[in-house]
Amino acid sequence: MKKKANEEFRKFVSNRISKLKNAKNLSARELSLAIDQSSEYINQIESGRSMPSIERLKDICDYLKISLSEFFDERQEYPLQYAGLIKELNKLDEQELAQVISLIKLITRYKK
Repeated sequence: MKKKANEEFRKFVSNRISKLKNAKNLSARELSLAIDQSSEYINQIESGRSMPSIERLKDICDYLKISLSEFFDERQEYPLQYAGLIKELNKLDEQELAQVISLIKLITRYKK
C-alpha cells in the first residue's frame, strides 16, 4: 500500500512539473538551468528517474511564481492561471468581485 502511494506521489510531482513547465512554454533544460541545476535535472524528474528535494521543489515553484501549497493542491488543475487570477482579483473592490462571481456562475451553469 505504501509503495503504491509513493509511486502515485512521484507520478503526481512529475506530471505537475511537466504541466507547469509546458504552461510557461519552458523546456526541461531551460527550467533546470533557471534553478541552477544541471541541464538534465527536470528531464530526470519528468521521466521518473529522480525526485526533487523540498528545497529544489521550492526553487521550481518560486521560479514559476506559485506557492508550494498551490503546487500540491490537486483541486487546482491550472495553478499558474489560478495564481494570475487571484492576483487580478485582489485588485478589485467588493462590488467588482460580486460581478466576477456572478459571471463565473453564469459560465459554469452552461457547462453542465
